[in-house]
Amino acid sequence: MKKYLSFIRFAATVLTSLSIFFGSLFSPGTIKPSFGESSLSVLRLPCEAVKTLEQNGLAESEYLARGDYSQPEYVVNAGHTDVNGVIISPYYSAKIGGEDVPVYATTVVAWEGEISKAELHSFSEVYVEPDSDFCFTFEVNGSGAEIKNAIVLPEKLGVKTVCINNTMRVSISQTGIYTFLFNGANPEHGYTLAVREKLDDDERIKKYIDLYGEENVTVFEPGMHERDYIRAVDSSGRVIYLKQGAYVIANHLCDSSRAENTFNAYEDGAGDSLSVPKYNFLDFFRSKNIIIEGHGIFDFTRLDKDERGSFNMTECENITVSGVKLVNAPRWTLYTYACKNLKIDNVDIFGYRGNSDAFAICNTTDALIENCFARSADDLFEVKTLGGNTGSENITFKSCVAWGGYARCFGVTGEVYRPIKNILFTDCSVVWRSGTWDNDRLGSLVVVAELTEGSIDGVRFENIEIFRDEGRAILVK
Repeated sequence: MKKYLSFIRFAATVLTSLSIFFGSLFSPGTIKPSFGESSLSVLRLPCEAVKTLEQNGLAESEYLARGDYSQPEYVVNAGHTDVNGVIISPYYSAKIGGEDVPVYATTVVAWEGEISKAELHSFSEVYVEPDSDFCFTFEVNGSGAEIKNAIVLPEKLGVKTVCINNTMRVSISQTGIYTFLFNGANPEHGYTLAVREKLDDDERIKKYIDLYGEENVTVFEPGMHERDYIRAVDSSGRVIYLKQGAYVIANHLCDSSRAENTFNAYEDGAGDSLSVPKYNFLDFFRSKNIIIEGHGIFDFTRLDKDERGSFNMTECENITVSGVKLVNAPRWTLYTYACKNLKIDNVDIFGYRGNSDAFAICNTTDALIENCFARSADDLFEVKTLGGNTGSENITFKSCVAWGGYARCFGVTGEVYRPIKNILFTDCSVVWRSGTWDNDRLGSLVVVAELTEGSIDGVRFENIEIFRDEGRAILVK
């Protein structure tokens, strides 16, 4: 009888513990502070820019066809003016404390051997007060996709999930990038939640106006904005600020085709100052104290591959890029050349087109790239040296998360025409890397110089987590 009593006490203790655990996950009262208070907010994109597939008049298969690499390259890399690069996710809905959290999606590409497959990657973003002690329950419902079980990556976050009745619940108590894989860690229908510190838009804008003058501070209010390009040449003190929910679209101005390489068609004045045929959409040349900041999106989906570049900084100094998302670049997404004192933080990049490398840090010295997420068709977090007189030195990638499709996640890649030294990748994570079309060139962590005249010295990978690599996890060649 004592044995049974002991067992009953043990079972009661276990049930009590489980009830506390499950109760904390399922109770909306665990949010501290509450969703309705100003201390917690979410990314809401303008409804005129971001719609459901039904509102866009498209089936999912039609939308994904833009990333079908069985088409000719000039077709799959063409711009799209009918539907923007971000839609409302057809797979998931989400809540915090009973309040809706918008779930968006954009096209990405996964590779199975030498065959590509377009997919949708879902994402949300939540903002908390700086330095606050918070804890909230994030609830995801599989409104258009099945949820049997789920894991949270990176694993070092130590976050566990509970899945019941096609709904996942997870407790969040620190800022970071949380990527969810469902149903036996299946990479299809991936979902990323970014939890970041809130910005006081008005306070920060006033600060920048006081520093640099109102004429040098460009503010994008919440809503949809269309621009031909944004540039600064030989300037000092220029701010581009996206208020929470601003959606900035790069206009399509000229068509590219097999017969007409419009990238080589000069745009008035571009060749004079930048030595390129056309201005990049975000174009900064020989400028100092450049700040691109906020909680909004730059969408390059309308641009053809050879129409213009995306985001280029050349011979610039003291640069900060923070908080924005860059979607569907037609060429290298965020590209620096011959720059000094660069800081990039809390920037997310999504893309499916060829050569849409995410963070291409070239011939740059003293740079820190941290707390960023990238899922694109080509290389993600890379250091290169092209021609010119400068090398790449003292560059750190910290706490960044990569999901590789076609190519490589972290490392020194491709062009090494000038010296590269003192490069550190630390506390970074690979969710998945699927490209296996050439295992002698590809990997999650790489030092692969394919076009080289320069030396490489002092490249370090420290405390790196790789969940899954379909080919080689590490390649030094």
